[in-house]
Amino acid sequence: MINEILNLEKSLFKIKYMNNKEYLDNIISDNYLEIGKSGTIINKNDVIKELLTLTEDRNIDIYNFSCTKEDNIYIAHYITIHNDNIIYRTSIWKKEKDYKILFHQASLLKDQIVLSKC
Repeated sequence: MINEILNLEKSLFKIKYMNNKEYLDNIISDNYLEIGKSGTIINKNDVIKELLTLTEDRNIDIYNFSCTKEDNIYIAHYITIHNDNIIYRTSIWKKEKDYKILFHQASLLKDQIVLSKC
């Protein structure tokens, strides 16, 4: 279960998935909401449009990944580093027939933290 969610998170950094509208439409819930590190609120249509404009993999490593499960809901927490900023990310996934991401938030982290690469 943890590896499935981790692989789904990683897929959203790979161009072969980010440029696949059918894949994105399948794994992103119609009710999706994202609060980005910039503080902007993004819905499903906006995030798909944004991902489809990318032309290469996003060079992002995942650190300190953890995932908890409650019924068919999975909450993933992890850290990424972008332009020397440490970003704490949380995603909520729901398992129906397939996994669908319902929510994602990225926040700048000011605390010192020990990183463990996944």
